[in-house]
Amino acid sequence: MTIIRRYPMLRDRRPLVDDLFESFLDSFNSLSNVSWSPVVDLDETNNEYVLHAELPGMDKKDINISVENEVITISGEKKERVKSKEANCHISEIAFGKFSRSFRLPSPIDAEKIGAKWENGILTVNIPKNEVAKARKIEIR
Repeated sequence: MTIIRRYPMLRDRRPLVDDLFESFLDSFNSLSNVSWSPVVDLDETNNEYVLHAELPGMDKKDINISVENEVITISGEKKERVKSKEANCHISEIAFGKFSRSFRLPSPIDAEKIGAKWENGILTVNIPKNEVAKARKIEIR
């Protein structure tokens, strides 16, 4: 979309509705170039990593978790909300579509013991560290 800037002296000839419509189209165009990706927190304790991912509006059956070479990947697809045919949509900011997030973990993990739980749109993945990677105190003799 090309935006034509008008000179200030001609401003009074342009209706306010045109300004609002142009502003709406600008915001729509900027949103359409953004791909959806869930936000995450990754915490570390002595024994494990804990990954929290916000996935509101999703069903746990639409989420996949995989591990390969110390890289954990969360992927899936958030379905588009079913809209009423009688309603006119004025604003549509809820993102949907496929996503994939991968994280390389800084130390070896025990992939066989990874566990995940789903509660209120939050995915929590517990990723135990391998015994070699756990921090430990060395006693001096």
